[in-house]
Amino acid sequence: MSSQPSKKQTVEVLSVSEVPAIEPNRLGQMDTLITYRVDPLHIFSFRVPQTNMTAQQIAAAVKADYAKRKGIVGMQVEV
Repeated sequence: MSSQPSKKQTVEVLSVSEVPAIEPNRLGQMDTLITYRVDPLHIFSFRVPQTNMTAQQIAAAVKADYAKRKGIVGMQVEV
């Protein structure tokens, strides 16, 4: 088994919006909704309970979200 460095992935942030929180205990507060594209077939959105995020915070949030997804995207499941 060879150990090769993983290829860096570049993603495009499509939108950053402030939206109302949807958790019952956070009603009345705002979240940041971030949408990004990995490639033409993979577009993801996620929320973070924070508003007025800096570009660095958005980049870190996208990296963390994609790190959770990249092991699942493209996975094949036999049923």
